Amino acid sequence: MMIIERIIVTNNPISAETYGGSDRIMYMKNATPYEVYMRVRDLLENGGRLSKPVIRDKTSYYTTVSVFYSETFEPSTGNLREIDAACQATRGVQDYRPKMKRIRQVIDLRRNGPDHRPAA
Repeated sequence: MMIIERIIVTNNPISAETYGGSDRIMYMKNATPYEVYMRVRDLLENGGRLSKPVIRDKTSYYTTVSVFYSETFEPSTGNLREIDAACQATRGVQDYRPKMKRIRQVIDLRRNGPDHRPAA
């Protein structure tokens, strides 16, 4: 019988609190998105599958990735390609943590700079 476990890897304290009672959480406090994606890559190499085939927001500081894990799974090249793209997008990013707690950062400061304002 194949045992499948859902593992959530996150550096987001709100996600860790939300999913903490129902799933296995790997909460990586103060980790950069790159570190989160590298941990997910380790899981994918050792029997994990992404729960969604595409990681949509690779530019957000707070990152939450859900992985289905079973020791009987073989590594998926599609999943590894997707996580490698996420690693490339966040490599070298040290700390773009939102400064206000529980406020979602809407403007991507890495792309637009701190003085960028959306066109009205």
